[in-house]
Amino acid sequence: MRNLALALLILLFPAQARAGQGTTTEAEPDWPDRIIHLRERLDRVPNDHQAREQLAIAYNNYAVTLADAGNVDDAVEQLEEALRLDPASVQLKANLATIHLKAATEAYQAHRLTEAKRLVQEALAVTPNTAEPYVLLGEIEYNSQRLKEAKAAWEKALALSPDLLEVRTKLSQLDQELPVESKFEKLSQVYFDLRYTTQLERASGSDIQDMLLKARREVGSDFAFWPTRKIVALLYTAEEFRTLRQQAPEWVAGQYDGKIRVPLPGQDLDHQAVIRILYHEYTHAVVYELTKGLLPTWFNEGLAEYEAWKHEAPPWTLLREAAAQARLLPWQALSTQFSASATTMQAGLAYEQAHNIVRYLVERHSFWRIKRLLKAVGEGTPFEQALQAEYRLKLPRLEENWRAWLQELLAISPAAP
Repeated sequence: MRNLALALLILLFPAQARAGQGTTTEAEPDWPDRIIHLRERLDRVPNDHQAREQLAIAYNNYAVTLADAGNVDDAVEQLEEALRLDPASVQLKANLATIHLKAATEAYQAHRLTEAKRLVQEALAVTPNTAEPYVLLGEIEYNSQRLKEAKAAWEKALALSPDLLEVRTKLSQLDQELPVESKFEKLSQVYFDLRYTTQLERASGSDIQDMLLKARREVGSDFAFWPTRKIVALLYTAEEFRTLRQQAPEWVAGQYDGKIRVPLPGQDLDHQAVIRILYHEYTHAVVYELTKGLLPTWFNEGLAEYEAWKHEAPPWTLLREAAAQARLLPWQALSTQFSASATTMQAGLAYEQAHNIVRYLVERHSFWRIKRLLKAVGEGTPFEQALQAEYRLKLPRLEENWRAWLQELLAISPAAP
């Protein structure tokens, strides 16, 4: 979701009121004290319109201070007091709506979708003709797999603000998804909302759900993290998946974009391949929550491949060939190989190399270091800095050690037939 430009506005006192306050500039006015004095003044002279206006402004400015400190409930209470004094104020309404919308955005990013939706509706109750709440409402509905409701919200946002190009793009994609996904069967439990095409028998759907629950247990055990939110998982025919993901490169076998999207077993994918894709995409969901999406693509993909292949011996076909021909990629260049313009061979080598690096870190240094690394990244430490701090080696030396380990591994691992 795009970053909403949500700014609270400090209001100024009328010129004549400011003149009576002297020339001293306060760095941080004592708003509660000012509110008390203005309230007493208004109680003495109920028709003092200047005191009423100043009191509404003081309530507003105190609310801004509280909101900046994260005290959302108290900020809302102060703004509601301001609106009782000046119910027609457009700016006071805008500020109240902004506080609700900021809180809604934080709830949405933390996957508290019910709370986020309630807060958006409170923002809309104050300012029903602004686009931003409808943009967020569309995101909430879309990620809850309520596609018709998401469409209605985004259409309303565009009606209010036609220049929202990102919303227009999302709506175009949604228009392609609706005819397919609205016909999906549904299997739902505490942790997954599984939607699948009618071509998948219900028994197979249950099997996929079992695989997702197994992935949750096993991946969660490695990362010591089990998301409590319900994750939407969509299973398509191979044709549906490719039709709906036209912007994705041909080599993309599954996708996580807030939802797990996986093609069904079929002519091109056997059952074991689909299980690997489920583990891979579920790992992306876990890693995204742990790192807030701040992990470099190559390491993210390496972790996902590690979990997908944990119970099998990878063939390392492309990696073996690249090592023999001195074509291994520098770690810092790996993420570029996952771009939409990368060929299948380029991406395939990048996947194998990223996977192999993660396997090296796990086998030589254990998984608990990776957990600490992800925690540091999630708290805002740049990845390379966190990597060097965790393994106590600069990146070139760590990469050199991996290359030596790889040569030993390939020497004792049989080549794939």
